[in-house]
Amino acid sequence: MPPSEATLIRLHAEHATSVYRFAWSVTKDESLAQEVVQELFLKLARDGGLIASAASERAIIFTLTRNLALDALRRHARQAKAMERLSHELPEWFLPAHDGNAEETRLLLTTTLAELPEDQRSVIHLHMWEELSFREIGELLGAPTQTIASRYRYGLEKLRAALLKLEPSLA
Repeated sequence: MPPSEATLIRLHAEHATSVYRFAWSVTKDESLAQEVVQELFLKLARDGGLIASAASERAIIFTLTRNLALDALRRHARQAKAMERLSHELPEWFLPAHDGNAEETRLLLTTTLAELPEDQRSVIHLHMWEELSFREIGELLGAPTQTIASRYRYGLEKLRAALLKLEPSLA
């Protein structure tokens, strides 16, 4: 059962600042620390039993904060590693056939890929790098195969448009 609104307000008033400082000391990143604080209070709002069953309210709050901060660090590291890998593993057919600046092209495509909507980016990643079929991706994401194919096509069109800005002769 979720805690009352008054309990959440009290918990936030009493602990938000110190939780933020602690999250920042773990993550050394302002935005990750803010994310951790938000996740903590969402978790507390969803599950009132966390606080009700704890011997020490403060201890459970800081334990949860530490765990969420470590999760955020791991998630951030995975995302950074994936983006780094993407920047060096773009399929060769993405790169222009001319003698242009391949690194500039890689950077443009990596940036454009990162800016795609998450559903298109996921489908492109799963199809190109994980070599899953559209049917397999559909099962994984809970979407029809045609929807997956459309997301892939729309994502590729956006990547192609970015390439054409760099090298109009590829049209």
